[in-house]
Amino acid sequence: MKLTYLILPVFVAAGFPAIAEQIPLNQGHLEALDKNGDGAVSKAEYDSFADFAFEEMDRNKDSVLSPDEVDDHLIGDAFDMLDNDADGSVSEDEFLLQMNEDFATSDQDGDGVLN
Repeated sequence: MKLTYLILPVFVAAGFPAIAEQIPLNQGHLEALDKNGDGAVSKAEYDSFADFAFEEMDRNKDSVLSPDEVDDHLIGDAFDMLDNDADGSVSEDEFLLQMNEDFATSDQDGDGVLN
């Protein structure tokens, strides 16, 4: 499995280190996202992870992420990068937009899977 690079908020609830920068995903990271065990992370598997990540971080269940909710999960200016409209919160749409951009960037051969 080739290493895939993502720029995304990856958080402890998924068993990954809490970072938000360009990181190489190792075999263990890809296996954690590869729920059907086929050796690749499909867009559906990735979307499922993105939905889970947002729900886990949104502790007060108001459908937006505040800086306090993501302090343990993001580093650097990741929050500001996600907050496209600069309103001080990250909506689910903003979060998923970035996650989708990360997937597209990481799917270097355009086959719809990360492997």
